Amino acid sequence: MAARTTDLSVEDATATAENGTGTVRTVDPPTGATRLVQRRPTPRRIAGIDGLRAVAVLLVLAFHLAPDAVPGGFVGVDVFFVISGFLITMGLLREKARTGRIDLAHFWTRRVRRLLPALLVVVAVCSPVALLVGGDVRVHLDRQVFGALTFSSNWVSIAAEDSYFSALVPQMFSNLWSLAVEEQFYLVWPLVVLGVLLLARSRRAGLVAAGAAALASAGAMALLHTPGEDPTRVYYGTDTHVFGMMLGALLAFWYFGNVRTGRPAPWPGALTPVGRGARVVRALKRRRPGVVAGVCLVVIGAFSLLVPWDSAVTYRGGLFIVSLAAALLVTTMLHDSRVRRLLETPALRWIGERSYGVYLWHWPVFVLLTQIFAKQWVEGSGVPLVWVVTVVVTFVLAGLSFRYVEQPVVRDGVLVSLERLARWVRPVRSAPGRGLRAPLVGGAMVACLVLTGFAVATAPHVTSIEQDIAAGMGENGPGEGPGTPGPGGAEAPTVAPSGTPGATSEPSDEPSPAPSDVPVEPSGAPSTEPGPGEEPSASTAPPATGADLVVVGDSVTAASAKQIRALLPDVRIDSAVSRSMLVAPGILGELEKRGELPDIVVLALATNTTLRERTIDDVLAAVGPKRRVVLVNAYGARSWIKGTNAVIAKAAKEHPQVSVADWHGAVRSHGELLAADGVHPTRDGAAVYARLVADAYVAARG
Repeated sequence: MAARTTDLSVEDATATAENGTGTVRTVDPPTGATRLVQRRPTPRRIAGIDGLRAVAVLLVLAFHLAPDAVPGGFVGVDVFFVISGFLITMGLLREKARTGRIDLAHFWTRRVRRLLPALLVVVAVCSPVALLVGGDVRVHLDRQVFGALTFSSNWVSIAAEDSYFSALVPQMFSNLWSLAVEEQFYLVWPLVVLGVLLLARSRRAGLVAAGAAALASAGAMALLHTPGEDPTRVYYGTDTHVFGMMLGALLAFWYFGNVRTGRPAPWPGALTPVGRGARVVRALKRRRPGVVAGVCLVVIGAFSLLVPWDSAVTYRGGLFIVSLAAALLVTTMLHDSRVRRLLETPALRWIGERSYGVYLWHWPVFVLLTQIFAKQWVEGSGVPLVWVVTVVVTFVLAGLSFRYVEQPVVRDGVLVSLERLARWVRPVRSAPGRGLRAPLVGGAMVACLVLTGFAVATAPHVTSIEQDIAAGMGENGPGEGPGTPGPGGAEAPTVAPSGTPGATSEPSDEPSPAPSDVPVEPSGAPSTEPGPGEEPSASTAPPATGADLVVVGDSVTAASAKQIRALLPDVRIDSAVSRSMLVAPGILGELEKRGELPDIVVLALATNTTLRERTIDDVLAAVGPKRRVVLVNAYGARSWIKGTNAVIAKAAKEHPQVSVADWHGAVRSHGELLAADGVHPTRDGAAVYARLVADAYVAARG
């Protein structure tokens, strides 16, 4: 464990914790001769860095467990990126100043020793558990494990067109995309640093290289992101999300000062070129880093609480601003003992030192628990249980990983650690019961490897939800049975408008009438014929077979399409995965242009993004004043669902031609009707969904 530091000079504070044990070559200044020197087993560290790591990993943990409460907690990853870029670059610069060279082979070996062993343990433990849990949790496990072991998870997911924000596939190792980005940075950036030091040999060249790379990456994210499309590509991409690490690298060049002597730059001097008139610069020059630290913490906290992932602000400068705030926060830690003390509390230090283990374990543990307690999780009754168990198990496993895997391997290397393990399990007659260690430990390791291989080799590639959705997509079109997809029937990307929900009113908590009260004809259509003893009337409406209805929906509708058509055989269905209400005006306008827009329109597009009142206005303008509109609200653990349902409820109150089909009320206390993702219906749930649509349709016909 690193020795605790309290009050460090600038030079001491820039010592990183990236140096392991072993030998290094140093240059004797008087003679110029090189000699081998044993590296210290306990390297110096930056006071407060572990605390900042703890803040970052706690933000990510909160975002994954409770995205409604912390919709922007994913920015913890960007804080990590800044820290990594700073520490890695500073370590390279200090090695060059101390030894006259950069040993790239040794650097990459240290990185592998630091990251790979703990990762292998996570994969070898979680994969067999997934095999025991069953269900959809093993879908694409082969692809995930390949990406994990090759540190290419981000590009593997991009190539497969996965969505980080999709609930269709419960991927255990989807969190490893950021580890892949970091490892790719570790592979390329040292070569750039070496080139800068060999060719330019100046701090300015390093600043230019890091700054240009940061701006180029942030600019690429902003340019490639299109509001209304799934942002996974720009979020996962190394090219579009490396700016945080480059800002950290810029900070390292900034404070390292002279690349030949290793003497750091003074506190305010490095900031002078950015403009003497800026308030932040004046604060820094008056030596008020505590003020800057407070502002940075407010920026990071506000973004975490207010800006969701589907906001365009996130990708068009938001993450870059958070990264800048994190870089300035690191700067203040080097010069203000109050900031260091704030981040050096024992609890934060403990979490920060084990942050890598927390990062590795929390997501697969959480995914497995949501599958094990699927019904309770979906209904909400099991949410506190899953939260508590996830946190406890994560920190226990992270502590064990840090103590028995990460520290020994980093300190002594893989071979020495394995040799120590072999000595521990070797039978000794004088130790009662110790003879059982070898078969138990060996058997456990072999079982993990065999079960992991089997889980990977037999991993399915389609979830049960995806099978239902694919079958439902075949029902797209008008008339009886499957037809030709209507306009917009092709798969559409997730729509992600900027901002947060504008409505604050709550959707109705009153459950809708049970959607099983509609009598059904043998054909499956809701009955509108006269009952026994009633005389036929000339004004009797035609049978409610759905001929005057179009249902435009997302994947929830697609999963229920067969059941809808069983009740309404003549309905036109137009469903697509990851669709939102923003595409509805275009679809409806195209139907109107072709003369195929019926009298009643059901829009089930509330699941995938924030809904705004102006979008409702656009929909009603496309429909026209004489048609009836049924809006199906949504259910799911997504940050925008609450506000979107409120907008739908408000629209029904303000517009007489609008009514609501309360899917939220129908399933909120019936977790058995939803799949483990808590969003899509099971087969029984699809029947309830279809009946709900049929009820709303009959009511809209009057």
